[in-house]
Amino acid sequence: MKFNWKMVCTGFAAAILLTACGTDNAEQQEGSTPNEPGQVVDETNGSSTDGTSTDTGTDTAGEGAEDSAADMSDAVLTKSDAQSYAMEVLPGYTLTSEEPGRDSLYADDEPNAFMRIETQPAEDGSYDYLLDNMQDVLIAASNGEEPEELTDVYSDAADKGIENAKAFKVDTETGPVTGVVFEKDGMVVRLTLFDNADEKYKTDFLNMGQTIQ
Repeated sequence: MKFNWKMVCTGFAAAILLTACGTDNAEQQEGSTPNEPGQVVDETNGSSTDGTSTDTGTDTAGEGAEDSAADMSDAVLTKSDAQSYAMEVLPGYTLTSEEPGRDSLYADDEPNAFMRIETQPAEDGSYDYLLDNMQDVLIAASNGEEPEELTDVYSDAADKGIENAKAFKVDTETGPVTGVVFEKDGMVVRLTLFDNADEKYKTDFLNMGQTIQ
């Protein structure tokens, strides 16, 4: 049976989270089938998003999400099955629930490229916990590498309702892993981006992430 890097990184993350709060479970066996995708919130039949394999990624890996208005014109508002949020999902991506409190947004043309989404109510301690734990997850994913802080992620997204955004990145053998924590609409949101070596999907993931509501 073949391991893929997504399962390895997820295993590291689960081990760290289990130590931190004693509530996370290890990832399911490699061949398990994901849950049904999140439900579309629009005037259609409410079925899950089924994007085509269109390449919507860009090579602007070092940029934030400033061009979201133009890039998100074809996105569809989609509700999470397991968490209390909705987000705009571009064609070519699928939102699915891994477990309560944890969703993944996959690139249809590259299943190893995905963004994990976790939300908590903005209560005392929740922001600090997710921020500290995120850095532990990144260190584990990179076999001990100290995360690099990024200053260009959601740096001017106050008009989107995003506050207190912090982002860090590590490099792994299979590609960079980026963690972002911010507050919005009474929630603390943590995004963990597992990208390819060229960071092909980073801009799309960040553009969709800032639409969480």
